[in-house]
Amino acid sequence: MDFEFVKLNWHLFVALAAVIALLAFEPLRRRRGGISSVNVLDLPRIMKSEKAIILDVSEPNEFRSGRIPKARNIPLSNVESDINSLRKFKSRTIVVVCRVGNRSSKAAGILKKNEFSDVRTLQGGFAAWTKENFPIEK
Repeated sequence: MDFEFVKLNWHLFVALAAVIALLAFEPLRRRRGGISSVNVLDLPRIMKSEKAIILDVSEPNEFRSGRIPKARNIPLSNVESDINSLRKFKSRTIVVVCRVGNRSSKAAGILKKNEFSDVRTLQGGFAAWTKENFPIEK
């Protein structure tokens, strides 16, 4: 790589370093917060054996277009205000899902902050679920 190019475009390299740092930070933040993730192939077993609650934090129109069977919908923007509706599940496994996995980590953090004992996120979200051709409800 030509040093002159780097010198002229230093801001691009700083931005690239920032993006890489942010990508690396998210899994570390989850792990430090006690939030683990679930592989989409393991979710059916967890749903059955642990009687996990599936919390879909997608927007209502996304939820209506397709969801994991028996999932409950509370949009991310309402999770904190609707936390009381989930208190009865405080000691159960809760797997938080969104469309691709971005919003679920925020919602999982809110649940952990409110002392929910076993909170997990679905790797790849609903998109990963449908990619594996698992059943969906509409």
